[in-house]
Amino acid sequence: MVSSISLSIDSDLDKVSLLARAVRALCEDLLGPDDQDAVELSLVEAINNVIKHGYHGERGKDVQVAVGLQADQVVIEVIDHAPPMPAQVLDKAPEDTFAFDEADLADIPEGGMGLALIRMNMDEVEYHSGDSENRLRMVKRIAPRSQ
Repeated sequence: MVSSISLSIDSDLDKVSLLARAVRALCEDLLGPDDQDAVELSLVEAINNVIKHGYHGERGKDVQVAVGLQADQVVIEVIDHAPPMPAQVLDKAPEDTFAFDEADLADIPEGGMGLALIRMNMDEVEYHSGDSENRLRMVKRIAPRSQ
C-alpha cells in the first residue's frame, strides 16, 4: 500500500491544528496512538517554525504538507518558500537543547526546542534547501503489528 496526499495552508498559526488533525486522521490505521501523537507534535512544531521563523508570522505565504503512506513507514514533508534555516540550527544535537537548569528561568533557551522535539519523536529527519524551496522530511516507521 502506497498512497500520498498533499495538503496546503496559508501561513496562519490558527490553521495549523486543522492540518495536524487531518494528517493524524490519515495515519490512524497505520500507527498506534503514541506514534500518532509523535507525528502530530512533530508536524505542528515544523509548521509553527516555518510560520514564526521562516515567514516571521506573516500571513499569505504557502505551507505545503505531503504525506506518503507506505507499508512500513509514514513520510511527511513540510515544504515552504521562506529563507533557508541557518546551518547552526540544524547542527545542534537534540540532547544539547535540553541541557539546561530548569530551576533557573534565565537559563531556559528561547528557541530551538522544536527541531529537537521533532528529532526525538521521528525516526528520520532531513532538511534540504534549494531553488527558493525548503523541505523538511520526517519519517515515522510503522511498528509490525503483533498477531
